[in-house]
Amino acid sequence: MSRSAGGSINDVTRFLSTGGGGPGSPSSSSPTFSAASQADWAAKRLVWVPSEKHGFESASIREERGDEVEVELTDSQRKLTLSREEVQRMNPPRFSKVEDMADLTCLNEASVLHNLRERYYSGLIYTYSGLFCVVVNPYKNLPIYTESIVEMYRGKKRHEMPPHIYAISEAAYRSMLQDREDQSILCTGESGAGKTENTKKVIQYLAHVASSHKGGTLVKNKEPVQMDGSRSLTRGSTLVNRGELERQLLQANPILEAFGNAKTVKNDNSSRFGKFIRINFDVAGYIVGANIETYLLEKSRATRQAKEERTFHIFYQMLCGASEETRADLLLGTADEYRYLTGGSICVPGQSDSENFTQTMDSMAIMGFTPEESVSMLKVISAVLQFGNISFMKEKNHDQASMPDNTAAQKLCHLLGINVLEFTRAILTPRIKVGREYVQKAQTKEQADFAIEALAKATYERLFRWLVHRVNRALDRRQRQGASFIGILDIAGFEIFQLNSFEQLCINYTNEKLQ
Repeated sequence: MSRSAGGSINDVTRFLSTGGGGPGSPSSSSPTFSAASQADWAAKRLVWVPSEKHGFESASIREERGDEVEVELTDSQRKLTLSREEVQRMNPPRFSKVEDMADLTCLNEASVLHNLRERYYSGLIYTYSGLFCVVVNPYKNLPIYTESIVEMYRGKKRHEMPPHIYAISEAAYRSMLQDREDQSILCTGESGAGKTENTKKVIQYLAHVASSHKGGTLVKNKEPVQMDGSRSLTRGSTLVNRGELERQLLQANPILEAFGNAKTVKNDNSSRFGKFIRINFDVAGYIVGANIETYLLEKSRATRQAKEERTFHIFYQMLCGASEETRADLLLGTADEYRYLTGGSICVPGQSDSENFTQTMDSMAIMGFTPEESVSMLKVISAVLQFGNISFMKEKNHDQASMPDNTAAQKLCHLLGINVLEFTRAILTPRIKVGREYVQKAQTKEQADFAIEALAKATYERLFRWLVHRVNRALDRRQRQGASFIGILDIAGFEIFQLNSFEQLCINYTNEKLQ
């Protein structure tokens, strides 16, 4: 659901209010409601009944006998006898594609799903449900996130415009200004539902609305703010630093996605961590800083992935996008040379890891990362890969582990700037405290393998924590006192795999508590 260029306002608004042949829609919507009049609906006593193929399908009541109801299916005219509990009332035709499902006369599961389906087939992916906004991921680009759309929603009350994530953002922004209370927006749902994309749309909207207010008379001398955060600013004006902050806020997501997102069986860009983004505003409603808190990084993905899945994007981006000089400095090989990468698929259809690497590096430069910091981070990532290539064997006649080939260990220690002999000794014969004395204890092959994998995961987790700290240092403007904030929570969604680990337990439990 990214920004698309081109198209007139009329072409765009059909995806907001009137529909326009939606994503993957059939040639027509349900035949039940579109032609039915109010009289037909009342006369036929239309209801929803269970369907193995569609979940629910329409039917008309023919006879009621105690706790049983005889119905006739609308499409096949087949008669069924069902219990009353299995029959759900159908809404009058005037509620077809209603924008707020709280307005439905008959509020039940079948009616909710039918309304969402009808709107989705018409290209309307946003629907209100009381205070909530339900989003159905179209898995395609829609032209409803441009600057002109932002301006359409700017300053409008929620009921004045069609459902949109911008309307939710505007409502939170206005409530913060008028009530002087902090606001929060929670994005929840199953994996692949579009939480991260909508989080980015919230940030884009707030960065645009809260920054363009500050232009005053100076805006006429500058290019308009773009949805990617770029703008042309006169050097020395009071807007330079403010524009820089807004750009950095927009660039924080690509950086965190590179290091914290991965391809799963459900989602090519799945968030493998949770984040709470706090955007601080002054009393006039202008952005003065931001802070990001992260939770539940799936660090085990750095060393193990399920079939058809990948580790974090940055590993593949680095291997595909680094220059020859950088590859030499990082001691890089090809993806199939690393044991930590051979468990999952390598390519993502429609994605260029090389281009994404360039974007990640550009975002880090905008964020203020020095070239030395960027190279140091890449060295740590390369070192994590080298952890996986260290192998041990069991020595003859006893259980002690040995390292017959220390090539990977030498590369690892070179990248991290540590002594290879001390590293090898710490893995194979670590010092442990016994009473008041320290002794060296030989490790078995299993213990050494466990230690190496634990070190790899801990190293990547520390790198990620440092990255978040570094991003926050760039976004934090403590010299400007923030009066209020809007928080956006985006966490990994519900997921159930064939093989589930402790991470899935934590992710699903957290989502349950948030519900």
